[in-house]
Amino acid sequence: MGAAAGPIGSFSLPVALSPGTFAGATREGIADMTAPEPDLTQEEMVARARALAPEVREDAEAAEKRGYYSPALHQKFRDAGFYRIFVPKRFGGYEFDFPTYYRVMLAIAAADPGIGWCLALGSSHALHVASYYPPAAQEKIFGPTEEFVAPGSLPARAKPQCVATPDGDGWRISGKWPYASGSPYSSHLLGGAHVKDAPDQRMMIVIPRDQYEVLDDWGAILGLKSSGSNSIVVKDGWIPRDFALPMEKFGPSGADTPGWRFHGNSLYAGQFLGYAGGSLACSQVGAAKAAMAEYERIIRSSRAHYGADVLKIEHPDFQRVFGLGMSMTLAAEALLLDTGRMYMEYSRGEVSGEPFSTLKAYQMMGIHHQIIRLAWEAGLEFFRAASSSNALDGQPMQRFFRDLATFKNNATHQADFFAPEIARVYFGLAGGLTL
Repeated sequence: MGAAAGPIGSFSLPVALSPGTFAGATREGIADMTAPEPDLTQEEMVARARALAPEVREDAEAAEKRGYYSPALHQKFRDAGFYRIFVPKRFGGYEFDFPTYYRVMLAIAAADPGIGWCLALGSSHALHVASYYPPAAQEKIFGPTEEFVAPGSLPARAKPQCVATPDGDGWRISGKWPYASGSPYSSHLLGGAHVKDAPDQRMMIVIPRDQYEVLDDWGAILGLKSSGSNSIVVKDGWIPRDFALPMEKFGPSGADTPGWRFHGNSLYAGQFLGYAGGSLACSQVGAAKAAMAEYERIIRSSRAHYGADVLKIEHPDFQRVFGLGMSMTLAAEALLLDTGRMYMEYSRGEVSGEPFSTLKAYQMMGIHHQIIRLAWEAGLEFFRAASSSNALDGQPMQRFFRDLATFKNNATHQADFFAPEIARVYFGLAGGLTL
């Protein structure tokens, strides 16, 4: 086994965030693992997220400078159960559905999009592990970990910088995984890797916290500065053989997923591409909602610079912007929540005999891209009409715009780049996205 990593990268974190604490208190076994609040309802969890919004807003400016949300917020997210939404019940989770996950993440992201991104990406990959990895691996991954928090990172296929080498009954791991959103509080990394001497063979591997370090390399970017999207480095790690799965295993498998057979919940019978874009959309819809609230504050408290001497809220130009932006924001939110319903419906159908096909997953990804486009257009409307004084450093509107603009040039989520793949799958032509 590789030696345990020291402090995260070259920067110091509070003692409360030592690597051992990231991974949580270890447990002796998996017997009697129940959620801290077995009777917690979905509505109660959503209410907790909404109640935490003021504290998220209060931490936003410091989180940008820090690169991730505060230890105090992390503890409150833990206490609220947010990291356990998709963790199976047998491992102390809640197994809540997708609409609940989206509502929780939207409430946090509408308070601060970067913090929402960090939380959503760190908490969502429990579903990935619970759906696809074999029971024995799940027991080893979820079992010893008090809180499962796992960023995902898929380095470019053309650059095999992350390598898995067969080594006895496991894999020797080395590499650097960039943009690992949620890494500061992570217990594991879910990452893509090439097999040594077989560069065309790619694996999805789960790496425990004691095998890696998180670099202090996040923040020199336009926006989403508080998303904790640091790089993760493994110098000489080792994982058991069943912590690695061929990438093709993450395609359509439906009711044959290990998760469905192991947990008996159709939540774990879905498809990765059916939800991958939704987690990202939470932050962007949250940014549009945050910009809408800030724009409303601005036009309620400032006067028009031309025409009648009235508050901007009384001026038709500013009313027009607000009405249009609000409509797009609400449409994006409604669509996102509906894709949560779709995911659950498709997953149940897979179990009952109606396949959660690749086409359905691709179509859902396309819808998520349109949700993000609506959020961008709404945020742009609010930003352009907010006046230059709200584009100054330190102004919330500037931060929300930067968070939207940073995702706008995300290379792997350009709607028009992905659209031909959707069409090829629909028409039964060769192609299809390769993770």
